[in-house]
Amino acid sequence: MRISTLQSFNKGLNSILDNQSQVNKTQQQVSTGRRVLTPADDPIAATKILQLQQDQALRDQFGKNMTGAEGRLTLEETQLSGITDNLTRLKELTVKAGDGSQTIGDRQAIAAEVREILGSTVDLMNSKDAGGEYLFGGFKGGTEPFQKNESGRYDYAGDEGQRFLSIASSTTVATGDNGKDLFIDIEAADNSFTTQVSPLNLGNAVVNPGFVIDSEAYANFYPEDMVITFNSESAVTPPGINYTIRNASDGRVVDGMAEMKYNGGDEIVAAGIGFKISGKPEPGDEFLVNSSEKQSITDTIFRLMDGLNNLSDNPTDSETLGNLLEDTLDNLAFAQSSISQVRSEVGARLNVIENTTSLAADVDIVSKSVLSKLSDVDFAEAVSRLSLQSFLLETAQQSYAKIQNLSLFNKL
Repeated sequence: MRISTLQSFNKGLNSILDNQSQVNKTQQQVSTGRRVLTPADDPIAATKILQLQQDQALRDQFGKNMTGAEGRLTLEETQLSGITDNLTRLKELTVKAGDGSQTIGDRQAIAAEVREILGSTVDLMNSKDAGGEYLFGGFKGGTEPFQKNESGRYDYAGDEGQRFLSIASSTTVATGDNGKDLFIDIEAADNSFTTQVSPLNLGNAVVNPGFVIDSEAYANFYPEDMVITFNSESAVTPPGINYTIRNASDGRVVDGMAEMKYNGGDEIVAAGIGFKISGKPEPGDEFLVNSSEKQSITDTIFRLMDGLNNLSDNPTDSETLGNLLEDTLDNLAFAQSSISQVRSEVGARLNVIENTTSLAADVDIVSKSVLSKLSDVDFAEAVSRLSLQSFLLETAQQSYAKIQNLSLFNKL
């Protein structure tokens, strides 16, 4: 069989190139530590490696979610603990204020500490997480949830949303609680009410939270709401600022409270409750008194502070103060119970995160072991193979050099 010069040259060159390719591939395996460099190297192993890498990336994201959720829940538990401590101190001050030897001056001194505790409690309710979002604002993380209004009381500006994070393929965990459920919707000790300024008012008058003065009278009125409407000054003789109190449901006048003369800061008593409107209202301005089975923590504290500052030592105010202090103790106990329940839920969520983290770590170890067996190179075998392939490459190069000299021209 005759072999042309071109064929001999091509065969030698192809042998060198094949050996060079094998050497390069083995060198890459040794330098990267990876056995499977391309899917063509091992299609089945490459598919499994890709799946394991995707699972690893998903677990990494779940790990970040667990870290974030754990941070928010730990912070929430800390803030709730602080609020619970404040409520405990308030109960002590309430009991102290009920001491019959306390004068109004003594009670006002207690009210000063109550004011400080109110500010501290609101600061805790307006806490931010590590990302700068408000912890108890629901989905409105960028809005301060508890904001002081013109009367000095606090309105809730958040929503009722609750955030969740996925910490495993089929597991989600709540990363917080909204302030409305935690601090607003607290069971009241007795039939309660809230006062509110209509947002359409033109004047600058405000209303205080008020007190239940006659429990029986208010029980007969409850759960009706009332509307205090300021009339034209010409409605009375001589002309002056006046108001009418009506049922919110049917517009009937409450207890004959029609076209009553207004003296700013004087107590208004109707249907067993008393409240004060201060400032200058305009005709058409309205103030709302809404019956409620619930009472927010801030209203409980503010109502206590208002009563300690303003209720005198006369028999009527003393009876009102006694009822206020009794209701305050019950309301604070309900608030502590509500917060305690949420703290238990937070602890349960942290346990879920801890267990899920532990399980994910075990799965991660197994997954990395399998991935290593599929993708990692056996360095001893690869180095031996590289030595052999290098030897074969050198042999091919030497053979090619000798073949180049097998020509009749070299003998002439």
